[in-house]
Amino acid sequence: MKYHGLRWLKLIAIVMLALPAFAAQHASAQATCRTFTETGHQVCGTFLQYWTDNGALAQQGYPITEPVSETSDTDGKIYTVQYFERAVFEEHPELAGTPNEVLLQLLGVFFYQSRYPGGATGQIPSVEANAQLFPETGHKVGGTFLTYWTSHGALRQQGYPISDEFIEVNQLDGKPYKVQYFERAVFEYHPEFAGTANEVL
Repeated sequence: MKYHGLRWLKLIAIVMLALPAFAAQHASAQATCRTFTETGHQVCGTFLQYWTDNGALAQQGYPITEPVSETSDTDGKIYTVQYFERAVFEEHPELAGTPNEVLLQLLGVFFYQSRYPGGATGQIPSVEANAQLFPETGHKVGGTFLTYWTSHGALRQQGYPISDEFIEVNQLDGKPYKVQYFERAVFEYHPEFAGTANEVL
């Protein structure tokens, strides 16, 4: 609280001394951080840049925490992370200035292994004309799922497919949907939104 009080005193002083300078600093602050009144959390710096450049609200959802230090389940190292409704951002300072400075945690892998330790039953490889086989994991992606994967960050954002398509009951609404798991995400097909941006959630 003391820090925030000093910051506001400084801003007031700047306003009194030079209004143009204040305007420039205010614009810079707006570009660096954004507070989301919907959840009361703030997103700043490289996390805000990644959020903005990679689908923003539709793809990442609102922030549901502030940045915290967390030990990675993948490599056991400690990273600064921030949780969003649809993803967890992980900062990699050793990759600063590269496209991989912010990576998404492997939520798809964790959820899939947790829910289907022996693999999901009823999986059907895509038979769509545009279906693409990923030899890295041996699974196919096609149709609207491939279109979404390609247009929403592809490998960097979604990761490789770790399952084929199958039917899963959504834990939020209790309805069955066609899904496919990826390393960093789970795709869910909504035919009631066919032809809209929400056809794949």
